Amino acid sequence: MSPQHDWMTLHRYQFGEVIDGRGKPVPAPIGADAWRFLPASPIGFPSPKGTDGLPMALSDQWGGFGLYPSRAAAEAVFNSPDAYFTVQGRPIEEWHALVIPYAHRGGVKLRDEVQNDSAIKVAQEDPKGPLVILTTAGYTSRGPAELPRIIKFFAGIEAVLAFYSTHPGNLRLAHFLGAGVDGRDGLTMTLWRDDESMYSAAYQEGEHRRQLNIHRDTPLFDRSSFTRARVVSSKGTWDGLDPVKAIP
Repeated sequence: MSPQHDWMTLHRYQFGEVIDGRGKPVPAPIGADAWRFLPASPIGFPSPKGTDGLPMALSDQWGGFGLYPSRAAAEAVFNSPDAYFTVQGRPIEEWHALVIPYAHRGGVKLRDEVQNDSAIKVAQEDPKGPLVILTTAGYTSRGPAELPRIIKFFAGIEAVLAFYSTHPGNLRLAHFLGAGVDGRDGLTMTLWRDDESMYSAAYQEGEHRRQLNIHRDTPLFDRSSFTRARVVSSKGTWDGLDPVKAIP
């Protein structure tokens, strides 16, 4: 395994109140090379929408990931997240994970510019373990002419995640909104019992395959990326338990 790969921390918080994230990014932890900590769009429930019809960055659920150049830097944040970043509300539940990315492809704006196939350095070999998938999508412009397809894309995300949530191999999922917070790309995070579950849900017949076909015929976004990663350690709870520890 290459010693040059990035390390990641994953985070998911449930707060006791709705937090307004519009134009209020949470500062990155010291040592993080990239940082996405964003409000979640509730799965199965209508998100608050602005006058443009798009979801607003208002949620009682927040989360995302940090990217680090070394295991030591990532472990420091995983072990003591409160010492490295300050959340904006009163947490009533939180979950954290230390992970190794082993595959990354596509274009994403994690930093000041869009990077293609290079935003995340991955391990040369799959380290095996519980599977996490991170996906992103973004736009060259978010002007009025783009609104219909952006709204359609958000509806598609909700449909895909609702479909995933019925799959017995899906452990947890979330969609985090980025544009309203800092103008960078949002993301989805899905945790899977095993690789076979993810492949059957994402690439066989179903809502995700249907949305890919729609995008192929009429593009719903200008760039996208996916990252596959393996959980090394996890702690805390997400909807009442640590989903990784629920894996047999």
